[in-house]
Amino acid sequence: MDGIIWRILGYGGILLLAVLLVVGFVRYDGTAAEPTPTATPTPLPTVVMSCVQARDTIQQAINDYNAEHQLWPTADGQPGDIEWTKLVPDFMAAVPANDSRCEWWVNSDPEGAVCLQNIC
Repeated sequence: MDGIIWRILGYGGILLLAVLLVVGFVRYDGTAAEPTPTATPTPLPTVVMSCVQARDTIQQAINDYNAEHQLWPTADGQPGDIEWTKLVPDFMAAVPANDSRCEWWVNSDPEGAVCLQNIC
């Protein structure tokens, strides 16, 4: 008789544990809980434009950035390679799609003029 009681209690404990595990994965509305997604950086948007359009758009954006921050939108605030995260989306809608080939820069002579590091 004692063996049967222990078996019932053992099975009851296993059943209770299984119910608790299932309840932990189901929301109160009856739908299964979704795992929290891992944060991944969102790439900056790009836009295709001609060199002249890109140059004019970038020049306006770096002028606006400089007027607001008294620095150029580069890693150290001096003329150099443009840090797009400093311009997009506050000063430009998107990065020119050809930037990976062209490398737009803030020129040092004349300072603040947009220029191409590579001809594309």
